[in-house]
Amino acid sequence: MKALLSKFCLLVLGGVATVVTLAVGTVAQSVEIVATGHADLDVRNVQRAIDENEHVTLIGHFSFDRSPTVLTALPNIYPQATVKVWKSVSISGVGGDDDEMTTIEGGTIPFYVEAPGASVTIQSLRFNRPTWDGIFVYAVSGLTITKCKFKGLVPGGLGGSAIEINTVGNLPSPMQTGHPENISGRLLITNNDIDLEGASAVENTLGITIFGVGRSPDRKADIYVSGNRIRNTTEPAINFRLLGGQANVESNVIDTGTVSSTLVPRPEAIRIANTGSYVIAHNKIDCEWPDADAMGIGVFSQFKDWQLEHVVVMDNDVTMSPPPGTV
Repeated sequence: MKALLSKFCLLVLGGVATVVTLAVGTVAQSVEIVATGHADLDVRNVQRAIDENEHVTLIGHFSFDRSPTVLTALPNIYPQATVKVWKSVSISGVGGDDDEMTTIEGGTIPFYVEAPGASVTIQSLRFNRPTWDGIFVYAVSGLTITKCKFKGLVPGGLGGSAIEINTVGNLPSPMQTGHPENISGRLLITNNDIDLEGASAVENTLGITIFGVGRSPDRKADIYVSGNRIRNTTEPAINFRLLGGQANVESNVIDTGTVSSTLVPRPEAIRIANTGSYVIAHNKIDCEWPDADAMGIGVFSQFKDWQLEHVVVMDNDVTMSPPPGTV
């Protein structure tokens, strides 16, 4: 069958959004969306592009600073989100310095992923002060989040994360396991730059949170969290609880900053809790929190029925440097 090529442009008054769609056969579709700077238009254009295409490239500075309208699967815990990713899609930005990099300004949970059985990629986007989470994933089979930047975070409710992959909402417990079967396959969280500066001691901000993911033996998750740079969190930079499968946490660089949460004391820069198999290696951690009970790496399970299967912790460089006078 001869390849098909189609193009169309969308002109919006008050701003120009150029959309170019390429279709090869009847399968793959690609689109480029240029930001208008107007929240209503930008959100609508991005949502439509995701709904109708398999490869979406975003160009420019997008405003998501509007009231969110997308219900999540956990409406009693999370607010409404801004854009929903519900099928297989690759969402890419244009790289470069901060001023040149594709930017998402504001937005409550700018991207919410509920895509059962689908594979999703989000890469090369800069998130500027999102509310609650930058990216929240509830269901997926295969995930890549790479080369994204997160600058600041407005936490809400129980707190917020730059990247949250969570089927529970609250802390997992034997009576509250969520739906870990919703998320399976290979998950790559790599080479992201996360700086959540600006949070106070009464705000909970985390870098990468992964709760209730993968079910053994039939829906296991294989997770790689590597090459990320994470700074200025008031709670764990990397936080795992209740994993069905295995995770490699390697070659991340963490600088906690000097503000830790007083709402949840005894933070760990990397926290590994409950079930699963882990390799935690070659991470560099500078822990500057003023909490005297803070830790660089914490591995534990508080439930006797949930035992960690296998954990290797090796060749990590951990520096504990609390402020003078910390006791």
